[in-house]
Amino acid sequence: MVSMRHSPSSHLFVVHAQDQTAAAQRLSVLGRVQPLAGAGALLLTLPAAGDARSLWSRAREAVGPAGTVQPVLLDEDGGPHYPTGEVSVRFLEAPGEEELRRFAARHGLRLVRRNEFVPQQAVFQPLDSSGSYLPELVEKLEGEKGTRAAWANTLSRYQRAAVA
Repeated sequence: MVSMRHSPSSHLFVVHAQDQTAAAQRLSVLGRVQPLAGAGALLLTLPAAGDARSLWSRAREAVGPAGTVQPVLLDEDGGPHYPTGEVSVRFLEAPGEEELRRFAARHGLRLVRRNEFVPQQAVFQPLDSSGSYLPELVEKLEGEKGTRAAWANTLSRYQRAAVA
């Protein structure tokens, strides 16, 4: 299986919050906040790039427990991918229900659903989504024995190539 590598943006963050107005007010001291079309979330744009993990921590502190913050993930071409808060894991072999429960408990996850077409694959959410730094979580899950691949579920925008 070919895995697409994503790197965390150091100045773009997706914010999921029940009260988006309050979250936007809290985050406005850090940078520009705008609705993320079609995602039911906010996009925080910081004025200057820096260490992605440190800036994530600052944004997380600003939004508080009322929301979650994750870096926008950038593909090899710099294209943005907006995390949904879910993580997919593909195992080497199709796990049973008890195996999935143990895996989830070991990593502080909640099983959301199994993939109905790929029995080796399941979707999880962190139990503490406000305290989980998505790139580190994905890396940790991918390194787990019995795991073939792990990735953040994202919303992405694509453009059609111009026909010559």
